[in-house]
Amino acid sequence: MDNIGSEQGLHEIIDRAQLILTSWQAFVEEHPETQLHPHLVSISDEVTDLMAAFYLEASEMAVNHTPVSGLATEMKMVKKNHLI
Repeated sequence: MDNIGSEQGLHEIIDRAQLILTSWQAFVEEHPETQLHPHLVSISDEVTDLMAAFYLEASEMAVNHTPVSGLATEMKMVKKNHLI
């Protein structure tokens, strides 16, 4: 585990990421007002995808003890470039 502070820390991050992701989906993404606006739905989908990518990347790191795909970073760069 060269570049990982602690396995316990990763599990805390995974737990918190899952909590935030499910809260986002329940309270914002699925909110009736969000669903009335296609542009907000589109942005919300991007946010969900990024949070899910972070969660999956952290999960892979916890299992394999190393970053595997770099997916979360790659997706953030795509979003950043998209918004510029």
